[in-house]
Amino acid sequence: MSLLRPTCFRQPLAFCIVALLLHLSATPTAAQDAGPIGPFVIDVRGSMVNVGQDPELAGNRGLGPAQLPAWGLGLDVGGHVYLFRLGVITFGLGGSALFTSTSRTPGDNDPDAGGPSVTTRFTAFSPQVSFNFGDGNGWSYLSGGLGTSRFTVSSEQLTVPPQRRAGTLNYGGGARWFVRPGVAFSLDLRLYAISPLPQAGMEPGSPRMTRLTLNMGLSFK
Repeated sequence: MSLLRPTCFRQPLAFCIVALLLHLSATPTAAQDAGPIGPFVIDVRGSMVNVGQDPELAGNRGLGPAQLPAWGLGLDVGGHVYLFRLGVITFGLGGSALFTSTSRTPGDNDPDAGGPSVTTRFTAFSPQVSFNFGDGNGWSYLSGGLGTSRFTVSSEQLTVPPQRRAGTLNYGGGARWFVRPGVAFSLDLRLYAISPLPQAGMEPGSPRMTRLTLNMGLSFK
């Protein structure tokens, strides 16, 4: 299949996803009853993550906020099961895992030219309860839950132990549109409200922060 040739992986992620969706939707299926939401779904999505340039976070590590990367690309994977329907709402239970790592190396024209490369790593594990609206052909949802995350900032000139996990409230919403039986385009917008951490030994503290992610990819059922 031409979409799986290696050249695809040298194109922007969005281009490859759009091309795949066009291929999937090119094969029409016979009309059929959409049926209920579920009974389960598995999500595999690329993420654009606002890792931020927080002044307090940077200052605790002897850095300036502009030395931190602002955005990174990552991976979001998860799954949900759909338990029961009440009126127009189908209730679901599941979770997701987010992984991202990005770095910033100052250029010759940057104010911090000659400074160290700085790397930010953000991972979050998020149980979720979801409220879903639609049918088996596609549905929108609102979801949220309380999980944990780890937010670590390090540089070439600074040895910092991995950040402890912090309690993290995640909340957001999205939709899934099934372009063929069992395969859907999936879009999710999510906020992570991260609890503060005090300094502990050699590990610097971390302030209260909220981080935004845009997740786009495929869902399977």
